[in-house]
Amino acid sequence: MICGGCGNQEAYRWRAHEDGSEECDECGGLGAMSIPDVYYPGPYYDPNLAHPNRPWEAEKGPLVTSKEHKLALMREQGLYEKGDSVHGSRNSDKGLIELAKRAGFGMRPAR
Repeated sequence: MICGGCGNQEAYRWRAHEDGSEECDECGGLGAMSIPDVYYPGPYYDPNLAHPNRPWEAEKGPLVTSKEHKLALMREQGLYEKGDSVHGSRNSDKGLIELAKRAGFGMRPAR
């Protein structure tokens, strides 16, 4: 990709502005891109992320508008998502699963 701002022939990140100017990773300070690894189904109110410094959010919680916003709200309170390693089996009891299989309760196939 060629940057129209500085002429960089090997730009790996590029941004165009409304006024027609361009910048790349070299001239615009665009560093590495990151995508937060948090669950985000779309804009929603999350009562679990309400903060005492924002009492107006106490009932419904803040309106989470993006993955970046959710991550910022979680970091503010020292929270993190535990994750789901294999379809909900992170903290499951392997012995109980074996008993269920032997008793004829089939496990749901992975999607």
